[in-house]
Amino acid sequence: MLKWFWFQLHWLLGITAGTILCVVGVTGALLSFEDDLLRLLNPGVLSVAARPEGTLALPDLYERVARNNPDRGITALRVSADPTEPAVVTFAPPPGAAGQGGRQPRGENRQVDPYSGALLPPPSGQDAFRTIMQLHRWLLAGDVGKHLVGASTIALIVLSLSGLYLRWPRRPGSLRAWLALDRRQKGRGFLWSLHAVLGTWALLFYLLASLTGLHWSYGWYRDGLMALTGTPAVQRPPQGGGQGGGQGGERGGERAARQPVPPDVPAIWAAFVRAVPDGYSTATVRLAAGGQPVQISYLPADPAHPRAGNTLTLDGRTLAPAAHSRYDELPAGQKLMRSVFVLHSGEYFGTVGLVLMMLASFAMPLFAVTGWMLYLERRRRKRAARRAAGSVEAAGSVEAGDCVLIGYASQTGRAEQVAWRTAAALRAAGVTATVKPVSALDIPALEAHAARPGARALFVASTYGDGEPPDGARGFARKVMGGSAALDGLRVGVLALGSRQYARHCAFGLALESWLLAQGARALFPAVTVDEMAEADLARWWDGLGAMTGGAAVPAVPAVPAPPSHGRWRLAERRLLNRNSSGLPTYHLEMQPPAGERLHWVAGDIAEIRVRNAPDRVAAVLAAGGLEGEAMVAGDDGPERLADRLARCQLPPVEVLAPGGPAQALADRLAVLPRRDYSIASVPEDGRLHLLIRQVRLPGGGLGLGSGWLTEHLEVGGMVDVRLRSNRPFHPQADDRPVILIGNGTGLAGLRAHLRARRQRGHRRNWLVFGERTARHDYYYRSEIEALQRDGFLPRLDLAFSRDGAERAYVQDRLRQAGEQLRDWLAAGAAVYVCGSRAGMAPAVEEVLREMIGADALDRLAEEGLYCRDVY
Repeated sequence: MLKWFWFQLHWLLGITAGTILCVVGVTGALLSFEDDLLRLLNPGVLSVAARPEGTLALPDLYERVARNNPDRGITALRVSADPTEPAVVTFAPPPGAAGQGGRQPRGENRQVDPYSGALLPPPSGQDAFRTIMQLHRWLLAGDVGKHLVGASTIALIVLSLSGLYLRWPRRPGSLRAWLALDRRQKGRGFLWSLHAVLGTWALLFYLLASLTGLHWSYGWYRDGLMALTGTPAVQRPPQGGGQGGGQGGERGGERAARQPVPPDVPAIWAAFVRAVPDGYSTATVRLAAGGQPVQISYLPADPAHPRAGNTLTLDGRTLAPAAHSRYDELPAGQKLMRSVFVLHSGEYFGTVGLVLMMLASFAMPLFAVTGWMLYLERRRRKRAARRAAGSVEAAGSVEAGDCVLIGYASQTGRAEQVAWRTAAALRAAGVTATVKPVSALDIPALEAHAARPGARALFVASTYGDGEPPDGARGFARKVMGGSAALDGLRVGVLALGSRQYARHCAFGLALESWLLAQGARALFPAVTVDEMAEADLARWWDGLGAMTGGAAVPAVPAVPAPPSHGRWRLAERRLLNRNSSGLPTYHLEMQPPAGERLHWVAGDIAEIRVRNAPDRVAAVLAAGGLEGEAMVAGDDGPERLADRLARCQLPPVEVLAPGGPAQALADRLAVLPRRDYSIASVPEDGRLHLLIRQVRLPGGGLGLGSGWLTEHLEVGGMVDVRLRSNRPFHPQADDRPVILIGNGTGLAGLRAHLRARRQRGHRRNWLVFGERTARHDYYYRSEIEALQRDGFLPRLDLAFSRDGAERAYVQDRLRQAGEQLRDWLAAGAAVYVCGSRAGMAPAVEEVLREMIGADALDRLAEEGLYCRDVY
């Protein structure tokens, strides 16, 4: 109950006082280096060049200023031991001048050249900082603003302490638990970590700034502190100014000019020098009317901080010291009160403290924004929970009766095809089944299905790349598999699809099975792993279904239609696109289809290519085995030359080959090379298949298998075995909604096909974000992209060339910089397509998208087919 109370109070104060605290924080940060900034803005006014002859002594300076301004009375003069700092003179207000708010009128402060006594021009910029200060203290709203700032300052104290209580870790002795930002978190988790951890870093600064800031907000608070510390009330001098702070000079208390007895300034200064033998850094002499005490405020040569000043009072007649108040001799409580301002600004702790307080102040909007985002996300989750609670019964009923639930997680559409064909096979055996994508399943639905007598479920799950769930199943993996469910009594079977090109080729399907079993489900049969839809692997799935149905015959419905065979395409053109680039060579390839073949593919589809070994590697194997390339060997498709067999198969190391072995024996133990998949960069209307391929260099310096053969070893005019594969999740949208196309390097291939297809359809709302090394050498298809811009088919283009400019920039940086526009496009229903590097670009782009719209929203886009990826 106590934690609930503090949580409610924390967010309530955060959303009410947050805006004011942002203003106070940012303006406070701007004031941190006011004096230094004004000196930079006013060279020759707030700073002067040191001269060999040295500065004038104060009596001489006074005499020159008085002589140069005979009609103006001088009430105070401030000098500095720093030869580059101007003196400051305070002139008495003119007769009859009225002060503000019933107070005594203030005199005018002017900077003085300490070498000549000439008045310097008024400094610029002071009005701006005065406005910032009024905004900081009073929101430019007088007493109302003063009270709002005061109330918000109290709110900051409560926010700091309640935040500390709410995030108290289980291991409070661990600095890592307190201070380490978990950058692995995504979405709401990262926002909370940012809010809580950085808030802990800033906690002491906010408490210090708040507890001292109330000194100016409330008289009762100030009086209470003075009483508590035993500090006497401040007695304003009857005449003259207070000690100034650089350009500010005297702050008040000057009375109107009278007919004073001219002060004996040389004698006053001599008395001061005798009383302060250790020197000073600044000294302000307040010149009193004849016979009145003279007060000199000064900072010692090595003060504890900029407000640790001393005050010497001289008898008005004898100029003997009447009182000498030294900061170092004050009681601790009075020292504290004299240090309120420098504690508030952080300057009490030197330049480091000032900088840290400035950074903490500038960070105030971060906590307001992240707090608001967490609050809105929490409200959204609560609304979703209420909706789910109202419809849990309907959501939980997957199907009535003894029905097998078949869930699928598909990236290319194959898992979905297998799921439907599995349902058809079960129905043919007399077993009812219902098919759903896993994105339509949640924990209540699974638990409700598991509670039915004899409940069974089958899952067909693809693995995307090296162990990732398909895009449409990532929400299921995060929210469902990241939680726990009561699945006792449920019997399950899992078909895991993948490709052995990847080390963790069936990892998602196997992880799904592990999660199901950990929740209490029992396996109908061991998980079946399938490599590239191999029929031999799928046969074990049909066998498992037969066992599940108690021996009833389950017809082996083909899992997917038989893929078309590879066609013989001709390499018609190949040209280097990035000559003189510091990166690896990148080529544009065009392939001519077999004669009479009708071109048919869709933007986003894949070209599967049977690659070949380099001729020199084939020759090396033949030489090591003492074999002739023209020797004929038997194969599944009839006899062929040994050299041709070697060209399309994985070659054995030459070290293990014994000369003189039979050619057929060598041919029989060769495995076919894995295919290479490439994003198609054209549309059928182009008349040719376009590819964009970058060479790959192996650690030993050789070329990669596929890229080396296609870009170097294959002659232009040579033949290539190509098969087109539908990549449905990366297909164009059915309507003309806007699209955001994001890619790097050769990932531009798939995006280029989409841009060409959308131009043909007249769809103009296209945004391309593309990155490479340099604009001069690596801006592929530049003329095409610029033509799309000119013709109105690319209204937004963001480019990130990482080697251009002082700082490296990548596509994710451009996306983050365009955050507001990104949200606007997504709000308008835009689809996002990402094509390119899986290792660096794709996860970085996803991280930005999660930052911008949240993990749940991104998962919904993927489930709806609006977040599409073709990464490799």
